[in-house]
Amino acid sequence: MSEEVKNAKVVIPRSMIYGTIINSVMAFGYLIAVLYCMGDYTAALTSPTGYPIITIAYQATGSKAATYVLMAMGMLPGWIALFNGLASVTRLTWAFARDNGLPFSDFFVKVDPRFKIPIRALFLVTALVILLSFIQIGSSAAFNAILSLSTLGLYISYLIPLVLLVWKRFTAPKDIPQGTFSLGKWGLPINLVAILFATYFSIFLPFPSEVPVTGETMNYAGPVLGFVMLFACGDWLVRGRHKWNGPTMAYSRE
Repeated sequence: MSEEVKNAKVVIPRSMIYGTIINSVMAFGYLIAVLYCMGDYTAALTSPTGYPIITIAYQATGSKAATYVLMAMGMLPGWIALFNGLASVTRLTWAFARDNGLPFSDFFVKVDPRFKIPIRALFLVTALVILLSFIQIGSSAAFNAILSLSTLGLYISYLIPLVLLVWKRFTAPKDIPQGTFSLGKWGLPINLVAILFATYFSIFLPFPSEVPVTGETMNYAGPVLGFVMLFACGDWLVRGRHKWNGPTMAYSRE
C-alpha cells in the first residue's frame, strides 16, 4: 500500500516506528491494569469460556454488563484492523499478480474501473480466509497451525532481507544506496538486534507447547511451513521461472 502514499520513503518508516512506540506504551499500561485487577489468576486460567481475559474483567468489575462492554471495546480494534489487514493483503496479492508471481496472475491483476481497487484479488483473499476458518470445525490443532504459520512466516520474511542487508553492509557497504529515511549509526545495531530477535522466534515458534507431544498438542506450524515452501518451489519450477521478470510498475485495468 506504500504505492498509494505520498512521500512513502519517509512517511511509511516513520508511521511504522511511531505506531510501534505508541502501541507499546498503551499495551504496557493495559498490562499493568490487568495485573493489578486480575484477582484470582487460577480462576482466570481455568475459565469455562476458554478466554481468561473474560474472567479477569468480570472479577475486576463484578458486573456482567461491564464485562460485555469491556470485551466489546477490546474486540472493536480487532474488527477495524480486520479491514486494514484485508486491504493490505489484497494489495500484496495484487502486486504479486502484477509481477506474474501468482498462478492465474492475468486474472487477478485486473483493477476494477469503477471502484478503483483490485476487486478480484479482494475476493480471492476473502474466499481463502473464509475457507481456512472452516478448518477449526474439523481440527482446532490444524487451525492453530495455520495461525502459527502466519507469525512464523512473518518473522522469516523479515529475517531474509535483514540478513542480506547486514551481509552487504560488511562486504560492500558502498553498494547500498542511501535512502531518504535513515537511522544513521543506529541502523546496523538495530538490524543485528532484529536478526537475533527474528531468529529466536523462528526457531522456537514451531516447538510444541507441551511434552510428551500428542496429536492435539503437536505444533504443526513447521510441517505446514515446509509444505507451503515445497508448493512454492514447485510452482517456481513449473511456472514461475518462465514468467517472473522481476518487480514491475505496469498493471492492467478491466
